Amino acid sequence: MRLLKLFPHLLIALLLAVPPSFALNFPLSDTSARAAYFLGQRHDASMGEFLARYSKHLPAPKMGPYISDVLFFTPFAQMVLYSSRQGIYSAQQAEVDGRTKFSTVDVSVYIYFTQTYGPYVPSGSSGNDTRMRGSNFWHDLKFHVFDGDVLREPASIYGEPLYLCSNDGGCSLVGSQVHLSFPAEMFTSDSATVEVTGPDDTTIQTAFDLVALR
Repeated sequence: MRLLKLFPHLLIALLLAVPPSFALNFPLSDTSARAAYFLGQRHDASMGEFLARYSKHLPAPKMGPYISDVLFFTPFAQMVLYSSRQGIYSAQQAEVDGRTKFSTVDVSVYIYFTQTYGPYVPSGSSGNDTRMRGSNFWHDLKFHVFDGDVLREPASIYGEPLYLCSNDGGCSLVGSQVHLSFPAEMFTSDSATVEVTGPDDTTIQTAFDLVALR
C-alpha cells in the first residue's frame, strides 16, 4: 500500500527529469555541432543542396506583392552556414559555439514588387502624382508562424530593403527581406507553417516538415 501511494509521486519525478522533446535538432550536441561544422567547411554543392531543404520558392501571384521565398533556419542550419563563412575555424570551437551561439529559429521572407504592387504609389488627391514606396512597406503585410497549430510570437522582427543596382551606380528599391526570430524551444511539433497575408488580404502558407530537417 505504501508503494502504491508513492507511485504517483515517483511518476511525476520521472516525468520532470525527462528533458523536453523537440522535433528539430536542439539544443545542439557536440556531435551535431561537429557535423554542422564539417558540412559547412566543405564549400561544395552538398552544402547548398542541404540548405536548400530549409527554403521554399513560391510561384508569382496574379496580384499584389510577390512572396518569392521563405526560409526556415534551425540552429543546425544556422551553424552550417556560420561554419561556411569562417576563416580559421576548428571543430573544437564549433562544439563551443553549438552550445552558446545557436538557440533560435530564424525565418526569412523575401518580398518583391510586381506590376500590380510596384515601387510607386499615388500621391495627392488627384491621383496623377506618385511617390516612392518606403522601404518599410513590409509593414503592410502580416506575418504568422505556427508550431503545429499553435501561433508563436517572434522575439524580434525587422525588414531589410532589397535593391537592384545598375552599372552606373544607381540603385532602385525592389523589395524587402523580413526576418523573424524565435526561441528554438518554442518548436515542439513535427511541422511548422509560415503564413503571410498581403495588403489585399490574400494569404499564402508554406509548411516545413521539422522531422525531415535537422
